[in-house]
Amino acid sequence: MTSKPRIGILGLGTMGGPMARRLVQSGFIVTGCEPDQARAEKARGDGVALATSPSRVAEVSDLVLSSLPDVATVRRAYEAADGAIAGARAGMTFIDVSTTDPESWREVAKAAKSRGVDCLDAPVSGGPADAGSGKLIFLVGGETEVLERCRPVLSVLGQEIHHIGALGAGQIIKIVNNVMSVGNVVVAAEAMVLGVRAGLDPQRLFDILSTSGGRSHHFLKRFPNVLAGDFTPYFGIALSRKDVALGLGLAASFGLPMPVTSAVRQAYETAHAEGFGNLDMAGVIALYEKWAGVAVRGSGVRS
Repeated sequence: MTSKPRIGILGLGTMGGPMARRLVQSGFIVTGCEPDQARAEKARGDGVALATSPSRVAEVSDLVLSSLPDVATVRRAYEAADGAIAGARAGMTFIDVSTTDPESWREVAKAAKSRGVDCLDAPVSGGPADAGSGKLIFLVGGETEVLERCRPVLSVLGQEIHHIGALGAGQIIKIVNNVMSVGNVVVAAEAMVLGVRAGLDPQRLFDILSTSGGRSHHFLKRFPNVLAGDFTPYFGIALSRKDVALGLGLAASFGLPMPVTSAVRQAYETAHAEGFGNLDMAGVIALYEKWAGVAVRGSGVRS
């Protein structure tokens, strides 16, 4: 594309909002759709034009990105009577950066293809700060030609773009990654509570474990927040439940048992049922703290 394409964004929340702002700051014309009024007004303040429906977004865009919380919302955004497919025209591209199941996105892509629209799945690794500063990592599934056409836009948002394979491949690797990530957090939560219940100082325990063989990326990233009593949901328990369920659903399609992942899901389902569903994924530790009667906090931090 010699001139900047017009960008549409479906979902202006935790990730979509910063991505929209980044694109506006980079000189793109961006139109978005967001049902949450506060998020929509924040995006408007960042220079995003607001549309009343996904179909209206598609009508005024050359490339539509979607960043939405679950499979059902993604499908409605594209396939409903006022969805993006209804407003599509031949030659444009849809890119879903949400974490959804690959088969659902392939079905959306098939419907879009009938309108002459190309599709990519490009789930991301990284958080809101990365989305707003161009430091996301994209895991892309789809045709090479389509990716190369869209690369200039994705490069504004991400510092790494990995072409995984055919359509749906990006979603598969993201699901696998998130199953590992969520599992690591649950095991770390159990272990930290065990150590504190056995009499160890929480901060000292973290300091030692953070240089030992059991450490993981999310242990180092999230457990300082646990020690500080900060459970702001940068990636919340609700999304963790959803992504683990996607992993189990994918495994079921191959008849593959995943007993450990099943146990991880139950830990998150229980945390949600106990009222901790609005916490960050590391907030699952609150469940174990309740059972053990301890608080994993640094010195001077009230539980």
